[in-house]
Amino acid sequence: MSQSTNPGLPRHKETATAPASGPVTRAYRAAALAVGTALLATACTGQQAATKEPDDVTSTALGSSADAPKDYPLDAYMPTTAERQALDHAINILARSCMKKFGLSWPAYQPPPGNLPQNGRKYGVTDLKSVRIYGYKPPLPDGVTKQQAVSYQEKAKANDETITPAAQAAYTGSEQAAGTGKGSPAQPPSGVPEGGCQGEAIRKAGAGRLNQDMTAVQKLFFEASAATREDPGTNELDQRWSACMRKSGMNYPDPLAAVDDPTWRTQKTKKDGPAPNFPAPSQKEIRTAEADVICKSETGYVHKRYAIESRLQRQLIEKHADMLAAVKERKQRMTKQVHSVRDRTLRGTG
Repeated sequence: MSQSTNPGLPRHKETATAPASGPVTRAYRAAALAVGTALLATACTGQQAATKEPDDVTSTALGSSADAPKDYPLDAYMPTTAERQALDHAINILARSCMKKFGLSWPAYQPPPGNLPQNGRKYGVTDLKSVRIYGYKPPLPDGVTKQQAVSYQEKAKANDETITPAAQAAYTGSEQAAGTGKGSPAQPPSGVPEGGCQGEAIRKAGAGRLNQDMTAVQKLFFEASAATREDPGTNELDQRWSACMRKSGMNYPDPLAAVDDPTWRTQKTKKDGPAPNFPAPSQKEIRTAEADVICKSETGYVHKRYAIESRLQRQLIEKHADMLAAVKERKQRMTKQVHSVRDRTLRGTG
């Protein structure tokens, strides 16, 4: 599954690292919306830093998550970014084949031009080079330019507009309103599989239980995140980070408060920011984000909070060992099935 996030301001409350939707979303659309949209879960660090305007904010992004947390123990039970993209591609291949049987078409899968690390901003901004371009706004994936991201989104939108109500009905297996708002609704064609061509493709790709499994693992992510916020070690880290920020004249009780400062959403800046769908960060936002990063570094915030959350996740893994073992086994079977689908397609036998 791809990270499918709305290109509006992302959720700021610290949440599970898993994406919000499963493979039932359209692969090309999910990937398009993911470009230029990161999880801004929290933010932290302070001490004055020199603000430096980049010469060209539309150039390739720099180190957006160099010091971000890496994999968590629960990540082992979720598909990786590469596995999610492979699954989206396999579902697309199978669904398009099914659609042809009904004389209908569906857009081909488009791989995104780049990917953001799954846990890139779980605790907020962590890289000075990135915040000097984006502030607290979501960064583009490393190596991706704004022009590439815009082009990708435009192509995805154009593909979306080619989908007729009849095609949508066959793809989903459910009635669809007429495209113009007039006339009779489009009905699924006779003989369409349960859940439409998409539902059949998901089952053939071995992902029939994926959404349920992801939901179960996400609940554990949420539980661990909530417990982490209440841990005495986290409270101490927040206090140390806040004291560091005050040295720079910035008063925030914790990193979340800095990320969620409404100033970053209400300040009037250039509408055309360094990433699609977001305004340019103000100098105040950049200075605050720089201080945030520096204070995280000085307090060891990310490393220490990551250790706390990882410890709590391991406790949950032990408590739910049987359920998680079954989830991992299904994920492994799904991955093999996805590779089989793509291999057959490459051989021309799929």
